[in-house]
Amino acid sequence: MAGEFCQYRIPDYRHQTNTNSGSSTSSSEETCCPLNSNCCKTITSCLSSLAIFSLVLSYTVLGALTFMTLEGRAQEGGARGGASSPGGPDKLRAATVEKLWSITEDLNILYKENWTRLAEQEVLKFQDSLIRKYHVAGVAQGNATLPVPGHRWNFPSSFLYCLTLITTIGCGSVSPRTPWGRIVTIFYALIGIPLMLIYLSTIGEFLANNFRRLYHCLGGKKKSPPPPPQVVGNHVPKDYKAKELYSRPPLQPQHVPLLVSLVIIILYIVLGAAIFNKLENWSFLEGSYFCFISLGTIGFGDFVPGSMETTEKLSVFASSAYILVGMAIISMCFNLIQEEILLLTQKFNHPPVNPKSDLQMIGAVS
Repeated sequence: MAGEFCQYRIPDYRHQTNTNSGSSTSSSEETCCPLNSNCCKTITSCLSSLAIFSLVLSYTVLGALTFMTLEGRAQEGGARGGASSPGGPDKLRAATVEKLWSITEDLNILYKENWTRLAEQEVLKFQDSLIRKYHVAGVAQGNATLPVPGHRWNFPSSFLYCLTLITTIGCGSVSPRTPWGRIVTIFYALIGIPLMLIYLSTIGEFLANNFRRLYHCLGGKKKSPPPPPQVVGNHVPKDYKAKELYSRPPLQPQHVPLLVSLVIIILYIVLGAAIFNKLENWSFLEGSYFCFISLGTIGFGDFVPGSMETTEKLSVFASSAYILVGMAIISMCFNLIQEEILLLTQKFNHPPVNPKSDLQMIGAVS
């Protein structure tokens, strides 16, 4: 029976012995050598990823130019008309100042309580008139919401708007005001959202594969398996232990630990918090909060980049680049995390076989 067992197991090692020359280091070279059999696949994947990235970037630039034309002109016309029209913000502010001066002149003896009470009434009237004016202007354009203070439809802000649109972040504080802007938004999102999903899938898989190789190259080469025994007829040398027949497991797919992926996400959020601390003067907590809700496609809109006039364009461009690169990194990490979870699930569902029990069964049969 033992002889039959050897005859059953030996042919694999004979084949390995005959083809051993030049193949002993193939597994290590396949992992770390860039010029391997998968070189064509790597180049193809790189070119496809570059093509989809260029397509997304071009589509976003085209959308930015479109919305800058539609919404920018309407905003400029509304601003000129509102400032020059009778009863506009400038007129209301000037009338309020005149009333405050009249109150000061009418009071022969200035008491702080009386002057403050009358001035407060005039300021409240000014606020109500101003809000009513903006509300009427919004209804006239088909929008009953108030415009965002300080938001201008220039190229950086339009680019960021298009990016938040196709990534479904949806910054709630910015929206188109014109009917044509809303129509273009619908069709732009219908095309852009599937395009972004393709971008995340392609770039995420490409980055995950390359990061997996890089991680295992930096982690060191795996131990080479023991050489096969020298077979003479149907006999195996006695000094070659039987358990070594089972010491050559099948090639396992390379994987990255779950903790490494989580650390990458945390470090990228910390990097974004440091960037926006310099550009927007946000606190570390506010910057981390903005980065998290942006990369998580939550997009409350309570923090909007570009609020400081000195660094407005730089901040908006930095936000756009941070979101575009960050979505790819998040997709890569999710790809690695999903693979690790599936691997752990397979280990729990299929526990490893104990070689000792098989050897005991073979010995009992023989």
